[in-house]
Formats: sequence, structure tokens, C-alpha cells
Amino acid sequence: MSRRSILAAGVAGSAAVLLGTGSASAATLVTQSEINSQPTFYEVNGAASSFRYEPAFYARLETWHVHWRNWTPYHWTAPHKIYSYGAYVNKSGMHGEGRAFDLARMLITNRDTGATFTAFNGRYDQWKSSTGDALRTARIRYWGTMASLHYHFRHVISYLDNAEHHNHAHIDNAISGSGDSSFNTGSATQTYFVQAACQYIWGISTGIDGDWGPQTQQNSSTALARAGSDGVITTQSRWLAFCKASAQQAWALVP
Repeated sequence: MSRRSILAAGVAGSAAVLLGTGSASAATLVTQSEINSQPTFYEVNGAASSFRYEPAFYARLETWHVHWRNWTPYHWTAPHKIYSYGAYVNKSGMHGEGRAFDLARMLITNRDTGATFTAFNGRYDQWKSSTGDALRTARIRYWGTMASLHYHFRHVISYLDNAEHHNHAHIDNAISGSGDSSFNTGSATQTYFVQAACQYIWGISTGIDGDWGPQTQQNSSTALARAGSDGVITTQSRWLAFCKASAQQAWALVP
């Protein structure tokens, strides 16, 4: 484990979210009250909560979280709290298979002061009307975490995609499975992320419309070059380099 390995954190009480049974067999799901020993909470009522996951998807969440912690500033430390709208839900699609997670917020501890602060706020509905430094910080931290998620999952939906996701980021591994993601220029969701990263993290004026075009390709290549790589992010290695560099750059801007 790295210097930022997660320490176990106890959960004070639990309130399992009862979501019924769906397309996934109950025997295939695992119930967890934490991700990498960091407790999960139900965003609706704030209660410490257990969620149900397909095991391979849960393993991917833990892999993502290890990298997220390793890429964030050194003074961001455990314990922290992960707020969600849920994982397995009795309905069709990836939630019905326990292979999706709706991430709302992450609160983390400042190692230097012991204070807790919001490291990721997926509640765009709460901060979209902010101004000045508050807006800049929320937006950069949002897209920094989204960059780390895009590294590990092929399907990550943001507030740019639709109003349904103004209060959380949706994550699933329907396409990427147990591996890291790759980039498809035909994906509006991934293109939204690239454009937002160029605009808000790298400071390169970029139109945000979900359409891959010459400007987006050039600007993402410029950002990649600043990170010490070159070429177009359409190869998996360059795509992953762009995601990792964007995450680290975000937290360098608002440590």
C-alpha cells in the first residue's frame, strides 16, 4: 500500500437502505457499508447505510477509491464520508444488476487541521448558483473527481448530460467491466468531460456541447502535452494519461 493507504474507519450505527430484489440474483450481491473502509451514507436522509453491489463492480469502486486517494493532496486524509443515492435498485439496467453507483458527495478530513471539508460535491443543484471562489472550487473539485472516475469506468454521467444528474454522478461498468476505461469520440458523456476538463481544469477556452470536433481534439492534446505526453486521447494509454493528469491538476489548483 502507498503512503496514503486507507485506515479502517468505524461506522457509528447503520441504516441499510432497503431496495428490494431486481434483475440481479440476491445470491450474487454483496452488502457493504463502506468503500475502502470509508463509511457510506444515504444522501436522502444522511444515515450511515449499507448498499448492495455485484462483487466485481464493488472491487472496481475500491480500485478507483485507492487511486483517488493517491492522486489527491497529501493533507486529504481519512476518515471521510461517502454519500450516495444507492447502488442496487429493483429496476432494469445496471442498477438492477448491482453494477452502478450514484455518488452524491464526499467529505474528507484535513490532516493538518483535523477539520472536515467537501472534497467532492456532486450536488450541482446546490452549488450551480454560487459565484467567485466558491463556484471555482466546487467546479474544479467536481471535475477532478470525475476525471478519476472516467479513468476507471467507461460510463460516468455528469450534470452536463441531463437534469436527472444535477444531484449526483452516475457510475457503472456496463462497458469497461473489470478493466480501465477507453475513449470513444462518439460518446457525448465522455466528450462533455473532456471539454469541461479543458475549460475548468486546464484553463483552455473550450466549447462544451458534447460533440467531438477539431477544437476539442486540439485542446485536449494541448492539455496532454502540458502533462508531459503527446498525441490524441483516442488511444487508451493517452486517454488514461489525460484523466489522471486532469485529476491531479484539479487538486493542484484547489488543494
